Amino acid sequence: MEKIEYYTLRPNLKQIYGKKVTKNTAFNEKTEDGTVTQEFKNLTLTTRINKKNKVGQYEIEEKSEMKVKVPEGTILIWDEQEGFIVPQYQMCTLDELQKEIEDIQDIYKGDDNDTKGNENKDI
Repeated sequence: MEKIEYYTLRPNLKQIYGKKVTKNTAFNEKTEDGTVTQEFKNLTLTTRINKKNKVGQYEIEEKSEMKVKVPEGTILIWDEQEGFIVPQYQMCTLDELQKEIEDIQDIYKGDDNDTKGNENKDI
């Protein structure tokens, strides 16, 4: 008989600087090279880009302004080239992650009275 085992996707535990947005959040930031400036107030992130690049024989100039309404509780993370961005993935603190792991462990521990098959039993 083989033992049933449960596997979990290994999380990336790299720490990324960020902020959780509240109605009182306000800041003015810029990237180290100064090509991206950002202002946040009234739950709106305003990003201004002013970049010049040369690609081969072409000179490319980018000037833009983008405004994003950000719901309260959203986590913004810092990107060296883009400034604060809304991450593509769900983010959490280490404390939140630890609680989730403990909750998952409790679910899969099971006990002798467990009839749901969550414990590692032989098949």
